[in-house]
Amino acid sequence: MKNRINRQTSIEDLIKGVSKPEWTLRSYFNDRIEELSLTFTASADLLNIQTRTLKGILDGTQKSVDITNIVKLAEFLRLENQVVFDLYLESLNNNFEIESSLEPEKIKFLKENFDLAALKKAGFLSNINNYVELEGKITSFLGLNSILEYQPPKQKAAFSEGKIKPKNQLTRDFWVSTANELFKEISNPYEFDRDKLIEYFPDIRRYCTSVNLGLFNVIRDLYRLGVTVAYLPSFSSLHLRGATISINRKPCIVLTDYRGFYSTFWFALIHELFHVIFDWDEIKTNRYHISDPNSEQLTVAEREVEADNFARTYLFSDEKLAFIKPRIKDETYVNGFAEANHVHPSFIYTFYAFDPKTKDRQAWPIAQKNNPDIKPIINLLDNDWKNPKSLKEYVKPLKKKLYN
Repeated sequence: MKNRINRQTSIEDLIKGVSKPEWTLRSYFNDRIEELSLTFTASADLLNIQTRTLKGILDGTQKSVDITNIVKLAEFLRLENQVVFDLYLESLNNNFEIESSLEPEKIKFLKENFDLAALKKAGFLSNINNYVELEGKITSFLGLNSILEYQPPKQKAAFSEGKIKPKNQLTRDFWVSTANELFKEISNPYEFDRDKLIEYFPDIRRYCTSVNLGLFNVIRDLYRLGVTVAYLPSFSSLHLRGATISINRKPCIVLTDYRGFYSTFWFALIHELFHVIFDWDEIKTNRYHISDPNSEQLTVAEREVEADNFARTYLFSDEKLAFIKPRIKDETYVNGFAEANHVHPSFIYTFYAFDPKTKDRQAWPIAQKNNPDIKPIINLLDNDWKNPKSLKEYVKPLKKKLYN
């Protein structure tokens, strides 16, 4: 009799399996609660899983799942954990099929060449799981026909960095690649003239006294000397002030907003121009970052310090700071001293706060208070990551008012 019951059960199971075209997590669950005479709510309580969460797992509408809930569900259904997890993924893929309808080769390429989480944090991407949308957003922005056309930068760039070093090379590569494409789109027709740049150099500092238009005018002047300067917003993990790269064997400087200080724009510009004047041959031939321990040349780190010292001395030297320090709280005196030295007063306060010899706890609050609003500068040059135009569309109006 017992054998007859088992045989009959097996026959019924086979027939049931044939009549049911596909076993899903939901169908397994429905059979189980029917067997136990449980309602959906009662079974959720038994499993200690919220009803909304349980429904999302069973129907594949919940994209993130606590793995302990998969284990609970597997025990309840008397199935292996992996089986339940595979059924969950299958339901998930059915519901969000459009998100994975990109060729596997492209999906792999996106994961290997982009820090998608960092791009989402910056607002550039809205969904890091929809690979069709990811490819469309990146290729449209950079002007590519396919994501497979994207190439991490091969040439080395001379960077002006903050003290915090970036951890993610992919984000830096994307930033530099964007700069590359931006400068190609601008396509400066003027030949680079080092002698004329050196001749123009003494005039640059006085422009910093005009917050709204000074930097804008210098960028236009440099463009006609064959040096292209552009603005590109950074990412929170990069901590860059600027970079110098070679496009069409011409120097291109990209500036960014590092910590929101007006003086930093100018410091980064002078720092990068130092590289253009003194290190251009190496940058041009992509040898800037090659370090030969047997070479008598300065190391990269030493050159960065040298460029920093040059920018600092050019804008407002240590000697001048030492002179003004005793009167730093005298706003009228500081303003007059700044005017006499052709710099914006904020430079004095920022350099005072940055000086390691300064022991004044109010130094940075004073620097913040006297820092001018840099939004007018950014508004003239910005292409925000949160809603960027394609580089082609972004450059069009700039060619009329800046790059001409």
